[in-house]
Parts: sequence; structure tokens; C-alpha cells
Amino acid sequence: MAQQGSENIADSQTVNQIQKPRRQSLVYPLRWISPEISDADIPAIPSIPVKNARRKRQSSPKPEPAKKKAKPAPAENLAEEVRKHERFWLADGNVVIELDGIHFRVHQSWLAQHSRRIAASLSDKGKSGDKFEQTKLNLRGKLKAIDFETLLLFYDNPGDYRHAIEPRTLMSLIRAATGLGFDSDRAWLVKELEALWPSSLEELTANPEPYLDALEVAVLARTCNIDGLLKPAFYNMARMPGFGLNKIKESEQIGPVDMLRLIRIREYSSDIWIQAAAHEDPAFVCRNLRDAPSSDSGGMSTPSKQADQKPARGFIDIIASASAASTCLSVTARREAWARLVYDSGIFTRYRYDPLRGLAALINIEWTNDWCKYCKEKRKADWHTMQRSIWEKVGEYLRED
Repeated sequence: MAQQGSENIADSQTVNQIQKPRRQSLVYPLRWISPEISDADIPAIPSIPVKNARRKRQSSPKPEPAKKKAKPAPAENLAEEVRKHERFWLADGNVVIELDGIHFRVHQSWLAQHSRRIAASLSDKGKSGDKFEQTKLNLRGKLKAIDFETLLLFYDNPGDYRHAIEPRTLMSLIRAATGLGFDSDRAWLVKELEALWPSSLEELTANPEPYLDALEVAVLARTCNIDGLLKPAFYNMARMPGFGLNKIKESEQIGPVDMLRLIRIREYSSDIWIQAAAHEDPAFVCRNLRDAPSSDSGGMSTPSKQADQKPARGFIDIIASASAASTCLSVTARREAWARLVYDSGIFTRYRYDPLRGLAALINIEWTNDWCKYCKEKRKADWHTMQRSIWEKVGEYLRED
């Protein structure tokens, strides 16, 4: 009985030890206590509620507030949010024009008065009953903001331009008038510019200095279809160093076909100038030297020859003929005089690519008595003919496809 009682006590102690939870089981894995227990046999340990909630708050991202869709701005407020022109955003304007990120607001009646094209496009827009509502006119690609601003300034203060208009301002006005379709204004503006860039030989050769804005005029003539400006503009570019293109970007304004035309005009101008000014034309023969009587024995005619000759002319005629023949000297003397007047004066180098003005300089030279009067007049007439031929040839180059 004593033995059985001791066994019961031992069993109860064992049961108490098994049922009593151990703190170590909450901290250490069971395999550290008994190596015979595998990971598969380890029951899942429940997490402490407080700590688990804290972990969830730390790990889970905060929900983002739902984005509200922006409501489209009313149409009447769009014009108030854009970048307005400081001066030409008229309070009573009813047409908005956007150019290069700048918005202008002008009067529809002003646009329609000067442009039939705009009047037709706006005839059924912006009108509500007896009132005109604000409309937007799209002119992108046809007009630049700086040109439109120049046009508005011109109409705002026309008195500032009553005496003269600067060439660059004039070209800006032409671009704006062309883009907007202001046909009547464009016509007289083009005439004003053509007066500064004459296409006649007499007016062209009167100014020996090249025009500095030839490139801009050439581009304007192409983009705005002003044929009267093509010849003077392209000829002036051809005679300038580097065609007047000071920057690489400027060459992009001239198309490859027009660049080829410039090269051909320049080559032709150089060749024709060398032909005219390098030396006296060997094919030209002085009439007085050809018709002058031949002389033997120091210039005295023999009696037999005098008998065979026709009756002698009057003394005055003989002196005049001899004087005329004596003013046109030998080829060597004329060559030396040519070098002094053409080369030493700098004319030959100065007009290397400008034969029109170079020939005008040759015509205006005070030719010495190394040439007779007939040779001087004949040579000047030939140079005038050559000028007209050169000017016609430049036009042919511009018409080539």
C-alpha cells in the first residue's frame, strides 16, 4: 500500500508538471529542450494580441486619400488664365489669337475689315443674338507674335511711321499682312520695300555698297511670294563674302536649291568680271589705227605713191585725223595704262563677285588719252550691253527648276 501510495504521488506530480505551462516554451523553440522534436511537431504559437496589433499598424501603409477629379475650367475663364500681352489684350476685344505662347485679344470688326479671309471664317462664329461673344482664332504656323505685335503698333500709332519705315519693320509688317490676309495693306508695303531694293540696273548700280539684310529679304521674297525682290536680294547675297551668312543657323533659312542658285550666280559673276576687266579685249581693234594711212621712210610718202593716191583732203581734215589716230597708242602703252587704272586703283579686286557695279566703275573711269575718243565710247557701250546681259542671266538662274 505504501508502495502504491508513493506511485500515486509520483504520478500526480508528473501530471502537474505536464499541465503547468512553462515560460521557456514561449521564448525558446522546443527543439532546444528536446532535440527529438522536429519543426513539424511544433505547434503554432499564438501571438500576443497587443504586439500583433502594433506590428500591423507599423507595417501596413496608410491609405491614400482618393484623388478628386479636377473639374474642367469654364470656357469663359480660360482667357483669364493664359499669358496675356501687356498692351494688346483689349478689354472690349472679342477675338483671342495665340502666337508663340502669347495671347492677344483684338476686335473682330478690325480683322474682318482688313481681311476677307478672316471675315469669311468668323462670319458664323462668336455671335449670339445682337452680341458678340469671345472667339479664338488659330493662326499658328502662319504668323509670329513679334510680327503681329509690330502690325498692331503700326495701326495703333500710324503717325510714328509717316516719314519713313525702317527696312526690318517694313519686312515684319509684310509678314504679318501676308499671314493675316491684309491684301490691300500688303500691296503698298511691298512697294515701299521694293523702292529700297530696286530691280532696275540704273538704280541697282547707283549704290556701290551691299545691303546687309539681303538674307532676310531673300527669305521674305520666297515665303511671301514677292518675285520683284528675288533678283536684287539673291544678287546681293552672291556678291557678299560667304553669301552674307554669318552663322551656320542662317544657312538653314535658305533651301538647298536656292543655295545652289547662289553658287551658280557667284561663279558666273566671277567669270564674266574676269573676262571684262582682266585686260583689254584683244578682239577690239581701234578704227583710227586701222584706217590711218601707212607710212614708209619715217612716215613720208613717196612721190609715186602720192601720184597714185586720190586728191589729198583739206589740211584741217588731215590734222584732225592724225590727232585722233595719235590718241590711241600702241598695245603696250594701253596695257600699262589699263594696269594703272584698273588694277592699281583696286577696282579689279573690289568687284570680283559684283560685275554689275564693276562695269559701272569701268564706265565712269576717266580714261586717259592712251585711247581715242571712238574707243572710249565704243567700250562704254559694250559694257552697258554686258550689264543688261548679266542681269538677265541672274533672272534665268532664279527661274531654273
